[in-house]
Amino acid sequence: MEWETLLSKDHFVEMQHESSIADRNDYETIICSTFLRRLQDKAQVFPLDEDDYVRTRLTHSLEVSAIGKKLGEYAFKKTRESRKDPWFGNHSEKEFSEVLLCAGLIHDIGNPPFGHFGEYAIREWFQTHLKDLALGERKLTEILSNWQLLDLYTFEGNAQSLRLLSKTPYLGRENGFNLSYSVLGAIIKYPISSEKLRNSNPNHYKKIGYYYSERKLFEEINNKTGMNGSRHPLSYLLEAADDIAYRTSDLEDAMVKKVISFEQIMETFEQCGKNLEDNHENKQGVCQCVEKLSEMYREEAAKNTRKPGLTAVQRWNQFMQGIMIRDAGETFVREYELIMQGHFSGDLFKDTVSGHIICAISDLSEEKIYTSSVKTRRELFGRRVIDSLLSQFMPAAVGYDTKEKINFIDRRIIDTVSEFYKSMYRHESAGKSEEEKLYLRILMITDYISGMTDNYAKRLYQELFA
Repeated sequence: MEWETLLSKDHFVEMQHESSIADRNDYETIICSTFLRRLQDKAQVFPLDEDDYVRTRLTHSLEVSAIGKKLGEYAFKKTRESRKDPWFGNHSEKEFSEVLLCAGLIHDIGNPPFGHFGEYAIREWFQTHLKDLALGERKLTEILSNWQLLDLYTFEGNAQSLRLLSKTPYLGRENGFNLSYSVLGAIIKYPISSEKLRNSNPNHYKKIGYYYSERKLFEEINNKTGMNGSRHPLSYLLEAADDIAYRTSDLEDAMVKKVISFEQIMETFEQCGKNLEDNHENKQGVCQCVEKLSEMYREEAAKNTRKPGLTAVQRWNQFMQGIMIRDAGETFVREYELIMQGHFSGDLFKDTVSGHIICAISDLSEEKIYTSSVKTRRELFGRRVIDSLLSQFMPAAVGYDTKEKINFIDRRIIDTVSEFYKSMYRHESAGKSEEEKLYLRILMITDYISGMTDNYAKRLYQELFA
């Protein structure tokens, strides 16, 4: 792969007659979008939370964007110093940081309401109920192609992001946000379809990156950037920025929600250090990070800070973000050749001090945070909301825009679907076969429901079923 094409500023639709829009760069386009604003009412960890303190998808995305920009600058600087690639000598770190600044804002833009549990709820609904739906005398599972069926069974927020960014009308245009190929390439964490995923190495990709409906766009991104079917190198930096942001913020938010205590955090990190052999290359660094948190707590306690544990964790998070940016950037340089060849299959925290700290946070999160009663109860409610909405809207959509006669109730149900999504369907389905139109009608409903905020989905559920 070559940076000249990887950082392509070309767009999949060139705008020649809309100068005021064409003059906008990717960042301005994203910042002004309603879909970015909607992230303020989508859960990061705690769905439907009334506490203004805890992070939403929007605040998380802003943090990922900021960290990604800083990580991009650091990785660029270190790669240039390594002299591994002469391209860096004639270019600026801004070329990395601008892409990551944008990619960080949109990396979660396709996620449904109620966090990752919402993704699971949509997948579960299709796996359970799709077999019961029919168009006329034929079951949908007999009409849809295997690829299309697998898309539904493996619904994924990353693939939904690419779909949303390329297909939803924006400022009167029917071709989506029309972002540059470099930004779109950077957000594709899994450059694989559901059809190919089934037969792939399970240790390489675990999720899908695009649907059947975006297959041509993916190929265009692939060709224009020269990704050659591999991950865009900047996607590794984006993934690291995402990990840095949510791993550190989960600790802080969980403390605010009283899900975990400072003592539990310290115990987890101390055990992490003890688990490493005395001669392990990262033991000293891990122990120093743990001691830094303890030191910060003692400082806050000595100042009679009202919440010394929380303040210490907040300070330590900032400290650790710097360490994590350093470790991820240096791994990027160390693995540069494999990354550029498309052969790197790990993450940028492999064999680093940060990697051990992140593993410890992950263990604590799985044990205490993600299984907490306050989170679980709201997720189960969210599952019921999504399950009920899909059960209401999906059967009605099957016969919509066909020769089949649909009943009065189904017509009323379709009437409640936002015209925004029906217009998107009409534009996308023009000239398509009846089989593909059926697939796109199903996506019209998943687009509609996954585009809802947590509270909008809750209100609609209460209006329809309360």
